[in-house]
Order: sequence, then structure tokens, then C-alpha cells
Amino acid sequence: MVEKLRNIFFILILCVNLSFAQQTALDFTITDAHGIEHTLYEDYLDQGKTVVIDLFFADCPPCQEVAPLLQILYEEWGEGQYDVEFIGLSTDELGFDDNDKLLEYDQAFGTTYPSAGNEGGGPEAADPYRDNYYGYFKGYPTISVIAPDGTVFYGVGLGSTQQAIDDVEEAIIDTGARHPSEITDVEDVVPLFDELMVFPNPVRDFASVNFTLNENAEINIHLFDMLGQSAMEVFRGNKYPGYHQVDFDPSMLPPGTYFVRISANDNVQTTRLVKLNSQP
Repeated sequence: MVEKLRNIFFILILCVNLSFAQQTALDFTITDAHGIEHTLYEDYLDQGKTVVIDLFFADCPPCQEVAPLLQILYEEWGEGQYDVEFIGLSTDELGFDDNDKLLEYDQAFGTTYPSAGNEGGGPEAADPYRDNYYGYFKGYPTISVIAPDGTVFYGVGLGSTQQAIDDVEEAIIDTGARHPSEITDVEDVVPLFDELMVFPNPVRDFASVNFTLNENAEINIHLFDMLGQSAMEVFRGNKYPGYHQVDFDPSMLPPGTYFVRISANDNVQTTRLVKLNSQP
């Protein structure tokens, strides 16, 4: 009798898991904080793109911690210009995550991928991801990956660690998405930045941000800590095309890991910097 009950329980669990595994993504249309409309299938999946869904809310500390790491992954996969797009869906239904709040979140944590709050249909689009439609919801942040055929890799990124980001990237690769470095048939695409680098790295009392510009641009170089809080503005001003080295003194920064965010016109790149104890 016990063995029979055990078998029945195993079959029920298997059926639940299979029902989750067979789910395909429900379509949604959201309007991001910049007023741009995005439809999951028409704009992305039907175009052969993989979509990463970041389920968050702006006052969530773990979401804030993972945001700069997710931004780095977004940039590594081409910032929506190639096979992968990222979309943030705020689950806040109380009116806190309006467009202004999301723009402040983007500014604080360096995120540039589109996100929608309660003014843009974010909570409604997020409902299936939060309400156990695709799998058991375990908390924030929950990052899912959707293949071009609509298959949902639900909750592949859980928590705010680098391991969560690595798991998301593995799921992206499993969808068949090509990394921008593998795409050789794109012509006449000239990136604004080349060879962004911080030297030395790790740093103590001196550092320089090195980069090449392919056109004249207004530049802003800013340091953020792991929580996305502003730590230091390095430079703000115009730079001409060519190679540039911007020196700065990081000696007053506490030891730790920082993100160097450089923006030029509408382009943003981020790289990591490790600060060591300054020399006595």
C-alpha cells in the first residue's frame, strides 16, 4: 500500500513538472519607461530573437544587486541589436514603479535595456511568471529566457550572484542565439566605442580609462558600487574621434568591486574595476 502511494505521488509530481515544461510563452505588449512599445512575438520571437525576462521591482535590494551584472551580460550580447533582447517587467501593482521611478532605477544601476512598470503594463505582463504558470515562483529577482519558438526556460537565473548570470547566459546559448562575435554578415555597423579598458586593474592610487571613439561625442564616465550607488564621477565633456586616456585618482574609494560606466550620446558600455587598499 505504501509503495502504491509512493508511485502515485511520483506520477503526480512528474505530471506537474511536465505541465510546466510544456508551457510556451504567452504574448504580451508593454510600453517601456521611455514610451516605446514592445510586443513579445511580433517584435522579437517572430524575428528569430531570444528574449530575457527580468522580473523585478525597483525597491528590491537583490534586484538592485544583480542589475549591474545583468547589464554587463546585456552589453556582451549586443544590447538588443543582434539575436538577444532583454526586457524588465516590474511586478509592482501599487503605483510605486511608475516611469519616473524606473528611469531613476536605470540611472542608479546603469541599466539600459527596456523595462515597463505599472504605467506600461509591466505587472500584467509579469503575472504568468509570478503566478506559477511556467513554474514555481521562488522570489526576486527571477530571470527567465524565452527561445524564438516560445519555449520558456523559467527561472534559470535566481538571486543576485554571478552564478545566476552565468546560468542565464547558458540558457541563452541553449536557445541557439548567436553571440555578436559570431555574426560576420552584418555590414556597415561601426560601434561608437572600441577597446574600452581600465588600467591598471586592480587599482590602488591611480587609474586610467582608455577607449577609442569613432565619432565626436559627449562623454560621461562614472563609477558605481555593487549596489548601483554613485561612487565617483570621473569625467564629463566632449571628446573627438580617436584614442583617449582619462586619468583619475581612486585612492579615496573603499576597497571593493566597482563598475565603470561610460556613456557617449546614446551608447553605454560598462566594465569592472577592483579597488585594493591604498598604499600607506
